[in-house]
Amino acid sequence: MRMYSFVSALALALMPGTVLAQTARPVAPAGMTPATTAPVPQPDIPPTAEPDSTAVPAPSVQVTAPMSAQISASMSGQLEKFPLRDGDHFHKGDVLAEFRCGQQKATLAHAHAEYIKRRGLLDVQNKMKALGQWSVSDLRSAAADERAANADLEMASAVVAQCVIEAPFDGRVSNTMVHNYQYLSAGTPMLEILDDTSLELSMIVSSMELRHLQPGTSFKVHILETDAIYPATISRISGKVDPVSKTIKVYGKLTRPAPDLLPGMTGEAQFGQ
Repeated sequence: MRMYSFVSALALALMPGTVLAQTARPVAPAGMTPATTAPVPQPDIPPTAEPDSTAVPAPSVQVTAPMSAQISASMSGQLEKFPLRDGDHFHKGDVLAEFRCGQQKATLAHAHAEYIKRRGLLDVQNKMKALGQWSVSDLRSAAADERAANADLEMASAVVAQCVIEAPFDGRVSNTMVHNYQYLSAGTPMLEILDDTSLELSMIVSSMELRHLQPGTSFKVHILETDAIYPATISRISGKVDPVSKTIKVYGKLTRPAPDLLPGMTGEAQFGQ
C-alpha cells in the first residue's frame, strides 16, 4: 500500500502542468528583525569638473589674399604665348597671355596708313584756304574724312591691345584653366591670380568682444598647417553685426612678412596673450 502511494505521488509530480511546491523561505520568528545584507563599500571617485559655460572659444582664422582676379580671354583667337603655370610668381606688367594677332595687326597698319592719307588731304585744304583758293565743302569733307580715319585707327589699336594681357599687380598664379596654342573664345577663363605680397587674416568673433577689439589691437594667430604662431594686428572691422548669430567679421594683418603662409590656410586667433 505504501509502495502504491509513493508511485502515485511520483507519477502525479511528473504529469504535465503540475506545479511543484517551491522551497519555503525561512521566516524570522515573531519579534525579531530579519537580517539585512551589509552594503559593499564603493571606491572614492573624485567629482568631474563641469565645463565652463562662460568660456569663449578661440575664433577661427583664415588666411586670405586681399586682391585676386580671374583673367579671361579678351578676344577670340589662338594663344601664342602662355608662359605661367600654377604657383608661378609675376610682377605688374608681365605678360600673362598673348594671342596670335597677324590679321589684327595688319588691320591696324592699314588704318594708320589711311589716317596719314586723310591727314595729308586736310593739310592741303588748309593751305589752299590760306591762299584764298579753297572751297568750304571740300574743306569740311577733308576734315570729316580725317576724323573718320582717326576713329578707325583708334579702333584697330584697341583690338591689337587686346592681343596681349598684362599682369595688373604683383602676385602669384593660383590656377590655370587653358594651355598654350589653344583656341579660345572671348570670355573664356584662362587663369586665376592673387596678390600674395600682403596677406590678410579673416575671422568671425562674437559681437560682445567688440568692446575689447579695435583697429590696431595686437593678437597672435596659430596656423595649423605650419604649427607656428605669428604676431598680428587688427586692420579693420566689418560695418555690420549678424543679428542672428551675434557675430561680426574682423580682419587682421601680419606685423612682419611670413613667406611660408599661403591663402587658404587656417588657424586660431589668440587675444590677450
